[in-house]
Parts: sequence; C-alpha cells; structure tokens
Amino acid sequence: MDSSSFRAIDFPNLGVFVLTVEPPGGTRRTHAANELGRVGISFDFVQGIDQNSADIDRAYSRLLNWALHKRSLTRGEISVYLGHRKIWQEAMSGGLDFALIFEDDFKICNDEQFILAINDAISRRDIWSIVKFFDFNHKNVVDSVKVGATQLVGYKYLASGAVAYLINRQAAQSLLHRRHLFRPIDEDFSHPWEFSMRVWSTSPNLVDEVSFQLGGSILESERCDLRRKKVVIRSIWGNFLQARKLVRSLWYRRASAANVRDTVNAGSRERHGQTYKDA
Repeated sequence: MDSSSFRAIDFPNLGVFVLTVEPPGGTRRTHAANELGRVGISFDFVQGIDQNSADIDRAYSRLLNWALHKRSLTRGEISVYLGHRKIWQEAMSGGLDFALIFEDDFKICNDEQFILAINDAISRRDIWSIVKFFDFNHKNVVDSVKVGATQLVGYKYLASGAVAYLINRQAAQSLLHRRHLFRPIDEDFSHPWEFSMRVWSTSPNLVDEVSFQLGGSILESERCDLRRKKVVIRSIWGNFLQARKLVRSLWYRRASAANVRDTVNAGSRERHGQTYKDA
C-alpha cells in the first residue's frame, strides 16, 4: 500500500510507541522499524525498565498479588507493565488523546486492513477505551459491532495479550491511578470494570506475536520456573478468583452492551457516508 496513506488520515493527537528493552541496533528494534516503516507510520521507541531496577520492587505489591491474583508475577512481567505505564505517562505529558502501542515482537498481518482499523476506531472514539489488535486464545464472542470496514468484538471473557493496542487518554489516566501493580498488564485489561473501561478487539487479529522468530519469549522461562514452584493453597485460591472474574466479566459485558448499541445506532443515524451497526 502507499506509505503516505497513514499520514493522509487525520489522527488527532495520536502518538505511536514501540516498547523495547533492546539497545539500538538490536534484532527486535530492526524488526519493529521495518514493520512500521513499511506502512509509513512514524513512531518512537521507548526503552523499557531493566529487570534489576529498584522501580520493580517499589511498584509491586506482594500482598495485593496474593489477595487478588492467581499467581505471583515475575520480574519480567512487572518490567513489561512498567514499560507500558512509562508510555502512558509520556503520552499524557505530551497532551495526546490516543496512543498506539506495540511490544517489539509484533507483526502486522494485513497492512491495509490494519490502517483502516486505526482510522475506523478513532472515527468512533466514543465507544471504546482500548482496542486490541491481537489476542491470545480467543474466547466466545458475545458482542460484535461493525465500524466502517472493521469488525470489533467483545469476548465473553477477555483474552490475554498486549502486543498491539490503541488506548485513549481516559483509560491511560485511569490505569495510571493504580499505585501498585499486582497483575500482568493484560490481566488488568481483562478487569475493565475496575477502571471503567470498554475493551474491544479486532476480528480477526490484525497483528501477530512473533517472539519465536526473534529469539524466543523473554518472559516464558521465568513463568515456567513459577509453575514448577506451584503452591496448592495458592492454586485453590486462584481458582476462586478466576471464577469470580468470569462471572463479573460476563455481567460487565452484558451491562455495557445496550449502551454501546445505543451509541453506535445513534451514530449510524447521524452519519450518511458510512454505516455502523451491530453485527
């Protein structure tokens, strides 16, 4: 596609960021620059938080983690979350209304559809807080809305993954109000009622996660170590937390569905050039 097509679209106050822990010239940086360069998207690299940083110990609450999450977090997971928070803070201080955020192991699946999805989402900024372009292990779809050429879906239980997403200013501010971390970033995304957020995903995924092509997952080995140290009572408590989350997730999705449908249908009546409707 024409690399000028992204710049030709009027994206009000949108920043584009790639989170990385690599030094300049690294394989992942080169890969990310090639992906976004191919579609003509200007962006900034944001250097993540080193796993040995004292910021990790200050940010992480072991007490809240035990009380409200099914397992302990690795230092790598806390580092990643702090990296995303660093981007949100940069976007807020820069006065941006939206941020398009990537982790450095992303790959755009369809250039044209991806650019259209960004445009479509921002054209209906009133119905979402976060739009995810990639999810692991898709769940059952309970809500679906067509925005321009883009299908947005709401899963019965929100799927994991924070490889590529759009976030608006209100959602970033709400997430930043949390003083201490106790879940991975994508787990906080899957508790939207705690932040008064609406989280949607594109269907199908418009971005893929390709860490295996770039030397492997940075976090997986730490997670495997944690699994080997499983504590039985923690597992039982984790099952209870998971069940409570699933019930709350379904209730929250159903409670917000009618409001979203009303908003989209109202927008459909006001716009004559495009059609927005529930699928």
